[in-house]
Amino acid sequence: MNNSLELINITKRYLHGRIEVLAIDRVSLAMRSGEVLLIMGPSGSGKTTLLSMMGCILKPTSGKIKIDEQVVSGMGEAELPDIRKKYFGFVFQSFNLFPSLTARENIELLLRLKGFRKESIMDESQSLIEKVELSKRADFLPHDLSGGEKQRVAIARALSGDPMIILADEPTANLDSRTGKEILLLLRKNAIEYGKAVAIVSHDPKADAVADRIIHLEDGRIKE
Repeated sequence: MNNSLELINITKRYLHGRIEVLAIDRVSLAMRSGEVLLIMGPSGSGKTTLLSMMGCILKPTSGKIKIDEQVVSGMGEAELPDIRKKYFGFVFQSFNLFPSLTARENIELLLRLKGFRKESIMDESQSLIEKVELSKRADFLPHDLSGGEKQRVAIARALSGDPMIILADEPTANLDSRTGKEILLLLRKNAIEYGKAVAIVSHDPKADAVADRIIHLEDGRIKE
């Protein structure tokens, strides 16, 4: 089985004035479909930087990133949006929903951006809403939804277009303990039932229970 995502000796350096900061230092890892990878570590360890490179939002200073055996780390900025749309779904701790759009409309907007035909968008959005068990709240605006419901919308949106990789950055940070557990289980379900490769950055100890593999990042390196 091919890796869905592979990082090969990637490094990320930033310049702050004349000072060089090494954010990620020679990290290598691979993910397969159906797997939940949990990335943990203290604040400032480089977790979000690593996740951003995994999702082709940031480019590594050196090293290779491969998606479905295709090297993408050397691609230009004009090519990367299509890579992100095709292969990735993103879930953020702050939900990132459009406040003037209903739950359903937030999902439909991304389907349009991903090139779905107008006549198929309604059926596809309904299918996604059902996957996250939100049918009764589909026509509510975000301010009328609970935190857990907003995150379910965000997960449904991340699943639009059937991406092979789901990246979640602190998805339970703004949720109570019970709701956070439900969201983690939903991410786990997407790995098992739909064959997604799921990576979760989290400080939440409950995330351990849904992970197939856990890596600890410290000072930009994987701690053995």
